[in-house]
Amino acid sequence: MFIMTGKAMMLMSMLFILCVGAEDKSLLYRRPACGDLSGNQACPLNFSPVCGNDGITYVNECTLCVQRMHTNTDILIVKEDRC
Repeated sequence: MFIMTGKAMMLMSMLFILCVGAEDKSLLYRRPACGDLSGNQACPLNFSPVCGNDGITYVNECTLCVQRMHTNTDILIVKEDRC
């Protein structure tokens, strides 16, 4: 028979709560529409900020795409506004 002590029971409860509360937020993020972005393409000057999952606010989706290309990192859009 397995009997749990009070501390072990509390630790298991805390672990369960933390696991249930942790969700994969990457499913809520959006992949930017970069299209056929080339290294010498200029982005439009419109100010339409997007927040990347790297915590950086980009001037617009195009500048996020340029950063993705230069760093070879899969940066996703968290929201359509500043971080």
